[in-house]
Amino acid sequence: MNHFISLSKLAAVEAVKGGFLSAVQTENLTIAYTSMKAGAEIPLHHHPEDAVDIMLEGILEMQIGEITEIIAHGMITIVPSNMPHKAKAITECNVITIFYPRRVL
Repeated sequence: MNHFISLSKLAAVEAVKGGFLSAVQTENLTIAYTSMKAGAEIPLHHHPEDAVDIMLEGILEMQIGEITEIIAHGMITIVPSNMPHKAKAITECNVITIFYPRRVL
């Protein structure tokens, strides 16, 4: 396993229109880096893993359960296992998401 990884060297896939995802996986975690263009949307979904999102850049509208908030640089969201959630990029955004346990992508 490489212990030092450059985000710019990770392969990215367009997971949603205007939203590009790359990831690093360990035995127990998935760490995803998502870059979203303004207007890109992640539709309502849920997954069995807990997720923690760390906003690196931009402004994102995020709904977790019944609550919708605007999140920006320096903010963190916590998405419990199986909680419905969605997001829309208000501006260009860069987000790190940590999934536990490891998520199959």
